[in-house]
Amino acid sequence: MSGDPAMSVPIISRAAWGAKPWNGDPKSKGPATVPLTARTEFFVHYDGAHHITATGPAVPQAIDRQHQSKGWAGIGYNFVVDQAGHAYEGRGWTLQGAHCPGHNVNGLSVQIAIGGDQKPTEAALATARALYDEACARTGRTLAKRGHRDGIATDCPGEHLYKWVQAGMPVKAGTTPGKPTAPGKPKPKPQPPLFPGRHFFRAGANNAHVTQLGRALVAKGYGRHYQSGPGPRWTEADRRNVEAFQRAQGWSGSDADGYPGPQTWRRLFA
Repeated sequence: MSGDPAMSVPIISRAAWGAKPWNGDPKSKGPATVPLTARTEFFVHYDGAHHITATGPAVPQAIDRQHQSKGWAGIGYNFVVDQAGHAYEGRGWTLQGAHCPGHNVNGLSVQIAIGGDQKPTEAALATARALYDEACARTGRTLAKRGHRDGIATDCPGEHLYKWVQAGMPVKAGTTPGKPTAPGKPKPKPQPPLFPGRHFFRAGANNAHVTQLGRALVAKGYGRHYQSGPGPRWTEADRRNVEAFQRAQGWSGSDADGYPGPQTWRRLFA
């Protein structure tokens, strides 16, 4: 994370969301530094003509690629906010932006990841407003609220955001800036239960594994031979249901004898 603990909104750092090195060069120092005393404006942008469906780190990553393909040092906005209300560091508080000609030194900027006639979420607006408030606190002055079109002839930031800026960037009562999730950490896949052994599924067997097997068969749609549902006692209904499942896997002969083995078990609980 970047910024100090007193910040009104947490910001996901460039390193955390996977930004490319400035100018594509790990040794590059990047854009020029701008003192906070030079900041007088705060610009709001959107993405353009098309709706944005991405969220998470994919949002700033896409902008970063696009801006570097134009020959820019990297992502041109100071910050980016997705629809979930997550704030991502672009050029941050101290680097010169590349968002509006003639306003890149005195103007800080936030891009809200919507496009076309897409409406921003309340979470996104709350985060953008929190960034504005933080900018005012850091510069020690009330920054002018601007839409991109206030600095150059453009449709940006779209009608919804521009009306919001003109209204003073209000936030719905009770809405708080989004809390970032840890990027790049996929959720672990649930592991199937271990196969207990063939001897639990033989004539006369009576155990919890038979019930577990039967419930999995029913969940997969292979419980039609049960008269009263799966139970702990191994019956011919269990065997016939297992056989039906095995044949559905394309197996035949001894591979579809109705008695579960490790492979049948893995597929059934996949």
